[in-house]
Formats: sequence, structure tokens, C-alpha cells
Amino acid sequence: MVLYTLTSYSQLQPPNGNSTLQDLAFFIDVNNKKYANAEGSKYIFEEFKLAKIEGLTGSHLIRLDPVDNIIQLKKEDNKILSLSKKYQYKIVLLDGSGSYETHRFINTEGEIGNTFFEKKHTTDRFLLYKKQRIKFLPAKPAKSSYEPEKSAKFVKLEDAYFLMNLIDNPGHLVEIPRKKKALLNFFGARSNEISKFIKTQKLKIDSEEDIIKILNFYFK
Repeated sequence: MVLYTLTSYSQLQPPNGNSTLQDLAFFIDVNNKKYANAEGSKYIFEEFKLAKIEGLTGSHLIRLDPVDNIIQLKKEDNKILSLSKKYQYKIVLLDGSGSYETHRFINTEGEIGNTFFEKKHTTDRFLLYKKQRIKFLPAKPAKSSYEPEKSAKFVKLEDAYFLMNLIDNPGHLVEIPRKKKALLNFFGARSNEISKFIKTQKLKIDSEEDIIKILNFYFK
């Protein structure tokens, strides 16, 4: 499999069991004028959800902001905090709707970063994560009387999927290409074998279920 390495990017450490909100979070202003009157939502889920955060006692109300790459946390006095990006977090939503983790990653453009991902599939050989993406499009004034003004809005983009290879290169996530040629190249010397598997099983590379089938086949 073709893998990239984060040679100069050390892995973040999780908060220890004695951590407090004072150690991990700081107040933020969620009323950014940049986003005033924008259509749509910048959050993966609009309402705060009760969650367990590994390393912190009790449960906490959280909301995920992929636009500014922030994990928001609401206190009892309704003040909004942001969890520090200096640590790696594991978050389980208590309504059963999902679990999220922060990880270092490298995408298909070679960009390196750190953000939160939804955990989708776990084996002893690989882990699969989903990155839900939302983009902010600023307002555009009309260029002429024939062209209407465009309002600012948040647009949901196609989800991206990331792999952690626990055998060859554990420790960070690598984006799985969504175009067929790039996807086959991703599997290196076994690209022809993977291509035949996709064809015979009639799999779709834009399907989460089928991505899991491909990875299970590769890692067998």
C-alpha cells in the first residue's frame, strides 16, 4: 500500500485522567461577524449533545465545528468553550449517534493537519474514519443588474475517508482517494487484485460500505 509519513509531525498526547476544563479549554466568541446571516449551518450537529470525553470526569455538552476546526463545549452557565488543539481527544456521544477522535492526518494533496474524525470501522489491522466537511462561501455582490447577489452560506461537501494502517504505519491517518485510478495506486503492488475485486463484487468507491469491503479484502 502507498503510504505517506509525517516525519516531522509528532503525535499528540491525550489528556491525563486528572485533567480539568481549566487545563484543556478556553472561552471563544461564537458570534463571528464573518458568518453573520450566512445560510445553513457550520456544525456537524446544530444542537449540543451530551458526550463523554476520555480524560475528563463526568459528561459534557459538545458541538463539532469543521469550518474552524473546533470542538465546542457548553458550560452550565451557557458560556461556550473550545477544547485546546494541543491534545488528542476521544469523544463518545451518549445518545449512541457516534464517536469522534482527533488525529494527525495527511490528505490526498499532501496537506498535513490535525482535526476530529468520526470513527466508522475497527479491526486489529486497520481503522477507518470519516471526515465530515463543510465549507463557508462568503457573500458575492452582484456584478451587474443581470446577476443577482449571492448570500453567504455554508455548504456540505462530500465526506472524506481516512485510514490508519495498524500493521505498516500506525499513528496517523491517510486519506483514501475517491477517484478510481488514484485509489488503485493507493494499494501499490496489489492494485490489479483490488481492481478485479471491485469489478467482480460490483463495488462503488463512493460507498462507505464498499470502502470497508475493499479494505477488509486488502487486509485479510
